[in-house]
Amino acid sequence: MLGKCLKYDLKYIYKVLVVFYIIAIVFAIFTRVLFSFDNSFILKVLGYIVSGTTIAFIINIIINNLLRVWVRFVKNIYGDESYLTHTLPISKGTIYTSKFLSSIITMFTSILVILLCVFIAYYSEYNLEMLKNTLQFFAESLNSTTIKVILIAFFVIFLEFTTILQAGFTGILLGHKSNNLKMAKSVIYGFLNYIFVVALSVLIIYIIGLFNPSIMVLFNTNVGNTLTVDIVKKALFLGICLYIILIGIYYYIDIKIFKKGVNVD
Repeated sequence: MLGKCLKYDLKYIYKVLVVFYIIAIVFAIFTRVLFSFDNSFILKVLGYIVSGTTIAFIINIIINNLLRVWVRFVKNIYGDESYLTHTLPISKGTIYTSKFLSSIITMFTSILVILLCVFIAYYSEYNLEMLKNTLQFFAESLNSTTIKVILIAFFVIFLEFTTILQAGFTGILLGHKSNNLKMAKSVIYGFLNYIFVVALSVLIIYIIGLFNPSIMVLFNTNVGNTLTVDIVKKALFLGICLYIILIGIYYYIDIKIFKKGVNVD
């Protein structure tokens, strides 16, 4: 039954997202083609215009991914569709798990599409060399390659936006326990929840730093003079672990709140 719920959740979310995927990829291709005409001033100008449009659609992919997931959650759990949802012969845990998995899957594909658009629009040996030079320090610090650094960055960004999605779920669950101004309170709760989590993460890292001097270096204003390979590795590992733990905590708390019941509009 989880598979069927997930199927309908993904179908609803991708119905709009796929349109943004296609448009972003098309504009990325146009950007690539127009930038290939080095001797034409007009085409070069058009290239910059189309490039800006590509970036705008890339940003819209993330925004629409977040909003589409949250809208699906509200409509399916609290809106007109909720009367059918809550009569299905499945547990509340299964219903929420479907929303949780759909948020992870769609965000993962959105980040992949964004990387594809960037690659199509801006890849060249010159740009790649510039990127390598920019990331060289991090690559050397991690005793790794530029490609691996990009993959790590991709994973961190994915976890960051997934955490934002889960914070939104918690905000919606808390906001809809009220009798009025449910959406406004959901937004406020979601925002405050995310700010709290960020502050808590920094506090946890600081506390760990009290017992591990190498981590405390991250809070040193002269970090550029003392940063080492070991510190960078520990910081990335700690950040990734924190994100994963936070997402797991969100999942556990949200299911607990959800199982206590919801106020259907």
